[in-house]
Amino acid sequence: MPVKKSLLFLLLLLLTWPGWALADTDLAAARKFNEGCLRCHGAQGLHTRSNGQKISLYVDESKYFSSIHGTNRCTTCHTDITDYPHVGAKTGAELRRLVESNCRRCHDYITRVYDQSAHGLARRQGKPTALCQDCHGKHDIRKKEDPLAHTSGRNQTASCTASGCHSGRIKESYTESFHGKAVDLGGTKAATCSGCHGSHNILGPKDPASPVNKVNVPQTCAKCHFRAEPNFAKGTEHFLLEKEGPGSPMYYTLKFFVWLTISVMVLLTIHMELELYRKWKAAKGGGSYGSH
Repeated sequence: MPVKKSLLFLLLLLLTWPGWALADTDLAAARKFNEGCLRCHGAQGLHTRSNGQKISLYVDESKYFSSIHGTNRCTTCHTDITDYPHVGAKTGAELRRLVESNCRRCHDYITRVYDQSAHGLARRQGKPTALCQDCHGKHDIRKKEDPLAHTSGRNQTASCTASGCHSGRIKESYTESFHGKAVDLGGTKAATCSGCHGSHNILGPKDPASPVNKVNVPQTCAKCHFRAEPNFAKGTEHFLLEKEGPGSPMYYTLKFFVWLTISVMVLLTIHMELELYRKWKAAKGGGSYGSH
C-alpha cells in the first residue's frame, strides 16, 4: 500500500510539474519585459495631469507581481502604449473604457454576465457605473479569497462605496448593521454586498431575477440562515437608527439602554459616596462602622 501511494504521488507530481514550470517561465518573461516600464513607473511620485487633476502613474512592483495578473505584460491591458515617449496615451475615462474593453478579451463569459446586470445597463446607456477596475482594483488584483483583495469580504464595503457609488446612507446603514459589524470584526461568513446582491449579475430590487427581489429574499437569506421563512422578506435592510422609519424601534431601544446605563452609574456613584461618607463619619466619631 505505501508503494502504491508513493507511485500515485510521483504520478501527480509529474502531471503538475509542467504547469509549475510554465508559470515560473511566464512570470520570469513578464518581469523581464516589464522592467522597462517599471524603470519609470516604479518611481513613487511619478504623475501626470489630466483635466486639471493630478494622476499618479506609480505602480508598486511587488503588489503587481504578486497579483493574479503578475505574469502579464503591461501592454496586455495598456494596448495603446506602443512606443516611448507615450504619445497620445489615454487617461481618465478614456483609459478606463480601454482597459475595461481589454478585460473582455480574456474574461468573455463574465463580461457577458456583467452586460446583463444593472451596471452593464448603465454602461450601455453611457451613465457613470462600476467597471472591472472599480471593484477588482488595477495593478493589485487578487482572488476574492485573498484577504488583501478588493473583493474580499472585509474590503467589499470600501470597494462598493468608493467614488461615491453607494456611499452615504447605504454605506452607513450597512456598517452599523449586524452583518457589517461582523465583517468588520473579522467574520468570514457574514453577509457582504455580493453575498446578498450578487457580483457580476447585480440587478435592481424590482427585477424578478434579482436575489434581493421580495420574492427571492427568503431564498437569498437561506444561504446563511437555516429555514429562512417568508417573513424575512418583510424585514428592512439598510436602515439607520432614526426617530422615524424602520429604524425607530431600535433607535428608542438604544436610547432607553443609554439612559438606563447612565442612571445606574449615577445612582451607583451616589450610593458609593454615601457609603464612604458613612465610613468617614463613623471613623471621625470614634464609633465602629456598622454600629447602631
